[in-house]
Amino acid sequence: METRTESSGSRLRLVGVCFGLAIGGMGLGIAVLVLAALLVFAPLELTISPTASLVLSLVAIQGIAFPGTALLYFRYTNRSLREFVPVAVPSLREIGITVSAWIGALVLVVIGANVVIQLVATEPAGNAAAETAADNPEFIPVLIVLVFLLNAPGEELLFRGVIQGLLRERFGPVGAIGLATAAFAPIHITALIGSVEAALVTITILSIPSIVFGAVYELTDNIAVPTLVHALYNATLFAGLYAVSTGGVPTGG
Repeated sequence: METRTESSGSRLRLVGVCFGLAIGGMGLGIAVLVLAALLVFAPLELTISPTASLVLSLVAIQGIAFPGTALLYFRYTNRSLREFVPVAVPSLREIGITVSAWIGALVLVVIGANVVIQLVATEPAGNAAAETAADNPEFIPVLIVLVFLLNAPGEELLFRGVIQGLLRERFGPVGAIGLATAAFAPIHITALIGSVEAALVTITILSIPSIVFGAVYELTDNIAVPTLVHALYNATLFAGLYAVSTGGVPTGG
């Protein structure tokens, strides 16, 4: 009984650590943004445009804070991040998995979103980044590049490579994917616009691609693969937004 209690306690501590890494990464990103505003933009009396704010957010959170949080944790625990998170050039098999998962995630999100919206009769919350992009469609190609350089690599390193990897040691692959998703999807609430109910709908929908990314990581044991899937998925959403914003397709599409 004592051993079982100790095991349960260690599992709970691990979950707390992993959720702490997610919250800490976001908190560090916000701190970097505040420092940049106070130390750089305010003294120079610079005005930050919505697009510049979006780029700064990507750099601060996904480019600096998420990788920085991962590095700090592994330095604190005296473990090697490079050894813990395997990365390699994708093989032909992994490229096939990437393409299949990319298309599969998009299809599952469309189906899942329709089901969730019909069940709760609530529209998803708006997304600040998407609204900024829609108002400035000429900036969307830049965002697509940043998705590949910052957004997907930063999020996958922390949430799949580190958090899911740590959880796998105690909960196995399925439990790790579920718990990592529970940490990943809600962290996006800072970018959502709308009611609490609408935000919950969006978070539920965001869980779908997160599960796909997690499954791909477990299947390939190569962080480059879910990173590519994630980047292609987000880039496709931005490309669709570009088509709508520039009149290439009707809004309903």
